[in-house]
Amino acid sequence: MKEISQRLCLLVAATGLVAMAAICIFIQDTVAPGSHTKLFLAVAILAAMFLSGFSMREYKKLKTAELIMENKILHIQPATIDAGTCGKTGKALPVEGIEVFISCFGILLDSRIIKFNLDGVCLKTVEVGREFICLTYGTEGRTQKIRILHAAMDSPELQRIVERFRYETGVVPVITGL
Repeated sequence: MKEISQRLCLLVAATGLVAMAAICIFIQDTVAPGSHTKLFLAVAILAAMFLSGFSMREYKKLKTAELIMENKILHIQPATIDAGTCGKTGKALPVEGIEVFISCFGILLDSRIIKFNLDGVCLKTVEVGREFICLTYGTEGRTQKIRILHAAMDSPELQRIVERFRYETGVVPVITGL
């Protein structure tokens, strides 16, 4: 989440600087018209438009991350992520020590967001074990699995998580490895 807000601040600052440069070029062109100032002005305006578009995109990403964090079902810190197949040996390399938020709206993996119920992407299955949670999500044509390893949980905590998933997402989790 911190990376998303840092990128947003950087993009907003860059947009402001380019917009100020465009204003300065416009003022210079009105005071002392030059041959290339109109070209520089057009480039500066286009750059400001592109940067503002990227800023709005990053802002939406930040708002989605905040929504996931506010409505979390499960918060795991630190987590180990394995994007391979759940329970089977895959060739995916694990990513260690990141903060994970899981909600009915999606998954926030540090600064990566996986949204549910948008663009046909939905949560399909949830598999919960004492030391991992495996989520299957995707569209009709493409399905992905992510396995999140975490500290061991006791049975009451597992039951609480299963009930929250069932209530908030409508997906009935499968409990394994008890």
